[in-house]
Amino acid sequence: MRILLATTSGAGHFGPLLPFGAAFRALGHDVRVAAPRSFSAAVVRAGYPYLPCDDVPADEIAAVYEGAESKSAAEQNLMAARVFTDLAPRAILPGMLAAFADWRPDLLVREFGELGSFIAAEVNAVPQIQVLVGLRRFHDLMKPVVSTHLSPLAEAHGVPVDRLWTLPTASLVPASFDEPGPDVIHRFRADTPSPVPSTQDTPLVYASFGTVSGSIPFARDAFTATVRTLSTLPIRVLVTIGDEGDPADWAWVPDNVRVEKWLPQHEALRGASAQVCHGGMGSVLGALTAGVPTVVLPQFADHPDNAERLAATGAGLRVDTPDTLLDAVCRVLDDPSFRTAAHRVATEIAALPPAGNALDLV
Repeated sequence: MRILLATTSGAGHFGPLLPFGAAFRALGHDVRVAAPRSFSAAVVRAGYPYLPCDDVPADEIAAVYEGAESKSAAEQNLMAARVFTDLAPRAILPGMLAAFADWRPDLLVREFGELGSFIAAEVNAVPQIQVLVGLRRFHDLMKPVVSTHLSPLAEAHGVPVDRLWTLPTASLVPASFDEPGPDVIHRFRADTPSPVPSTQDTPLVYASFGTVSGSIPFARDAFTATVRTLSTLPIRVLVTIGDEGDPADWAWVPDNVRVEKWLPQHEALRGASAQVCHGGMGSVLGALTAGVPTVVLPQFADHPDNAERLAATGAGLRVDTPDTLLDAVCRVLDDPSFRTAAHRVATEIAALPPAGNALDLV
């Protein structure tokens, strides 16, 4: 079967598709990825054939986000939703229609924020599965914005936009971490190696602000302060700085800190006693899957919501400034209840059906 994965240009959006793509390939299916041209290198690096789509012009994005720094978090979320439901589908749809015409996929699996392929699949009567990139609340947030902004484009192609809410919906987020709601969400797990307990007496703390956050100036400053704080503790620290980071900028770290540009997440978490991160869903979910408690210093977007849900499970803590990080990390390392809670969620995740079973939804 030919399966098309479709994503917008963001690692946090592409990441949730990867376990499904890997599982489909393992089952013998032909899997390709359609995405904006700016994201082509990430697709190729992940090992998938790439089908091109256009990016949203930078000036259009700038116009939507004008004055964002003075807006509330809720208003900023609505700005982002406007990009996903209006600007991005208009830019991406021509490439998606070409991909369907040229390659003729049998199934579309798209991350929820990518809506151009939704229209293309409906036009071509191709079944589709949508994969949530985070908590259910962002799915719910999109509903009124989709009705306002996507409807004209969808209806111009003969697609009723309400069809979006009837599609099979998959998620890698376990129910205990998510929120209740009326829509049915089918939950799956990634095929990742089993957690490995530490064999050393000195605790290991893994610190990362994700693939994007570490390159944004205000987040980079918070990350540097985080690593400085961690380096003062009698622990081992593993730091990943992302592809855009320069290890030479970290020459100041003491001997108990190891700096890498990038490592597979399951490898970085191997033997870790705790994680410190920005609150991206990929980082939080990876630690929960490994049974590792986390301290979150939220930066933007869904980070505060993910930190809130993490604290509710008992598997971690939220801090709002690097000044309060030291106490939080010591609490997580010293109080076994955090690891117990993380193990409880890890057990829940391990009991979920594998991502390849998502094919049963169509």
